[in-house]
Amino acid sequence: MAALLSGCSQISFEPATQTADAQSSSSSATEPAEQSPTPTPAPSYSQASGAGPAANVELPVLPAVARQDTKEGLLAFAEYWFELVDYTYQTGDAEPLKAVTTPECEVCGGMYGRIPETYANGGWVEGGLVEMEKLESAFVLTPENRRQVTMSVRQKVMVFRDSSGKSVDVVAGNLRSSHMLLEATFTGDGWYVDTAVLTGWPG
Repeated sequence: MAALLSGCSQISFEPATQTADAQSSSSSATEPAEQSPTPTPAPSYSQASGAGPAANVELPVLPAVARQDTKEGLLAFAEYWFELVDYTYQTGDAEPLKAVTTPECEVCGGMYGRIPETYANGGWVEGGLVEMEKLESAFVLTPENRRQVTMSVRQKVMVFRDSSGKSVDVVAGNLRSSHMLLEATFTGDGWYVDTAVLTGWPG
């Protein structure tokens, strides 16, 4: 909170013949102290609910290491890719995800179609966020010159709401982790997802 400063004027009883230096000193004493502007707090993030869509969702930023043709770069890119997935669910904006993913992505159907359409019609999606763990990669080239990343994923229940907030559909989440395979190609400027598929349940 900004402090509100109030000053009171001063009356000088010095003779009119005071020196210029004295006048300058007296004038300076009555000038209010200059205050620096109070910074505006950044809007806080909030998840979607029945009252409205998620608010102040920040677009994920690709880390510098994710542009490298290394195992560490591939794993960092995979984490970034899942951040884009969550961003799509919360905003309906699939363009950042499409920019680094093939149109034939097996698990991306809803993120390319139904979710953007829901937001375009004034509705939103509550939930659906993905929890990911156990990212691993042998960093070996496949016959298609791709690198593979495996991971375990869980997804929360997803509620589709119309423009009034009414629930129009509920998609069950995964209470158990499922295995997922992501294949990506290094393009020279970063990674590009060629395929992402669910491969089954843990044994």
